[in-house]
Amino acid sequence: MRQIKAGKLLLLVLLFSFFSTLGARCLLEAGRQNTLTARTVSSPSYRQDFYSPEMRREQDLLSEECRTFLRQVAEDSVYFPVPASSLDSSLTVSYVDSWMYERSYREKSRHEGTDIMAARNERGLYPIVSISDGTITNLGWLELGGWRIGITSPQGVYYYYAHLDSYADIAEGDTVKAGQLLGFMGDSGYGPEGTKGEFDVHLHLGIYSWGTGEEISVNPYYLLRSLEDRRLKYQYS
Repeated sequence: MRQIKAGKLLLLVLLFSFFSTLGARCLLEAGRQNTLTARTVSSPSYRQDFYSPEMRREQDLLSEECRTFLRQVAEDSVYFPVPASSLDSSLTVSYVDSWMYERSYREKSRHEGTDIMAARNERGLYPIVSISDGTITNLGWLELGGWRIGITSPQGVYYYYAHLDSYADIAEGDTVKAGQLLGFMGDSGYGPEGTKGEFDVHLHLGIYSWGTGEEISVNPYYLLRSLEDRRLKYQYS
């Protein structure tokens, strides 16, 4: 009789533990879903994780604002911005998730983009192409960005290409197609117009939303990862 009661008690304890764990998991999942739904494009976590595999898998849980911007970038993006060389396989590029790393030119700031570094530190060698269709809305010198190009896509997303060495035959107001040559990777910037050589040759890529009427940057890293298998091939060496 005591063994039966002990067995029932053990069963009750096990059932209580099971349902308590299940309930805790449900609460955690509900809390996570509520957090995703409450995000806006300006939310730090949305900007940091933008276009990550997890975000794309769970996009139906995002707010309409966040889901819309994610869709816009997905529809825009066609090509990786630095073509591969068909003549020299050693001319590779590399990049890391450097979102919000500290920068210290003149005053401390945070890195709102991804730097695509050249394996060969030679300005004017690596071609840069447009990720998307769009219109050139900014072209020319910026103290921080050097020779830069700003392209606004048909979806209203702003793509920023900085530190170029030179431009292709383009002008502000021109329409461009995805994969079109924009210019060549360089090391311009961090000084008055024409300054070069203050850092290694690379492309700084930025992605910005204007959907709320204010400039909001998002992390380009995961988008670039998704575009790696969509690299054009150019003849350069």
